[in-house]
Amino acid sequence: MKKAMMYLLLALGITLGVVFVGGAVISFSAGFIDGFNESSPGSTDSKTMILSSGMILVLLTCVILNIVFLRLRYASYAVGRIPKEKRWQVVAWLVLAISGLTLIYSMMWNPLTDSDEAARASYAWMKEHPLISVVLCAIIEATADLIIFGGVLREILEWKHRPEIVIPVFGAVIGLLSGLFSHPLLIIPGMMVAQLEGYVYEYSRSVIPVIICDSVFWVVMLCLMGISFPWWCLLIAAAMIIPGTLFAIKTMEPYKPID
Repeated sequence: MKKAMMYLLLALGITLGVVFVGGAVISFSAGFIDGFNESSPGSTDSKTMILSSGMILVLLTCVILNIVFLRLRYASYAVGRIPKEKRWQVVAWLVLAISGLTLIYSMMWNPLTDSDEAARASYAWMKEHPLISVVLCAIIEATADLIIFGGVLREILEWKHRPEIVIPVFGAVIGLLSGLFSHPLLIIPGMMVAQLEGYVYEYSRSVIPVIICDSVFWVVMLCLMGISFPWWCLLIAAAMIIPGTLFAIKTMEPYKPID
């Protein structure tokens, strides 16, 4: 448990350090560019500057986190316990389940009409640049999954291997954070996604299928963003989530860790 907390604090410290130092460098650079161009302070195109610098900071943070956690062997991108001949079968069922969960997300929350102006602008930019957005989100999700699942959740499960307790609690925490940082309506679907991915990691002991789930989530999310759905689409979502989850778990169950 102490190692799990250490991983979280280490990741938080690195992220804050990069943001603070990077933010200071970007501010200095913007002022330097204004002076070099003999412009008035603040005349640099702020939107372009913020987007470009934001992406650079995010990528730099991800690179540093990956280097630290991989070099120190706190986590890994190992293929896990699922045999090669079963992996694509697991992935196919997970893609079906996560697509259904993403449909529920899109039905409950439209980020393009969010009350937060910054959130609206960010998602509108993602909608206009889907390829860059998917690649960037995949890198972010891979890094976050490496730390959260491959580091923190792994240590907790090794400390107390009670997945029937640990994973629901883990899902509840992630769901609450989803509601806190995005929208309160996303607490329940956030818990569902986190619990699905938690059991996927417990059975496979690999972050790779979790990363695939999160990447598929963003692809589907961008495709459905801004669309209004009737209530009966919940039936379609259920028809995707239930068999996708059950068959994915059933395929992985013979290979799950034994207490």
